[in-house]
Amino acid sequence: MSGIPTFGLALLVSLLSACGLYFSARLLAPKGKKSKEKLMVYACGENYPAEKFQFRLQLFYYAVFFTILETAGFIIFTSAFANPLYGGIFVIFAAIAAVLVLYRR
Repeated sequence: MSGIPTFGLALLVSLLSACGLYFSARLLAPKGKKSKEKLMVYACGENYPAEKFQFRLQLFYYAVFFTILETAGFIIFTSAFANPLYGGIFVIFAAIAAVLVLYRR
């Protein structure tokens, strides 16, 4: 066996394994009780009102940029073993995405 049938079999086995683990853990795990305290905002040992929480996207853009560059590096490395044209095309799209993330106003 080689090629697509092997890939399809591996994909099917991994999907069935993941589903089996998920459903067996769901059956065996203890069930939690729903209560008002579970829905309360909690931070560092004290109640924290939701009005005080401010979400800033400043560091999010750096995380997205880092993810784009890491993925580009991985694709370039792996494309050395296959057709380098695909790696080059991906680098072009990754550069466009990085520029859009960094210079978004």
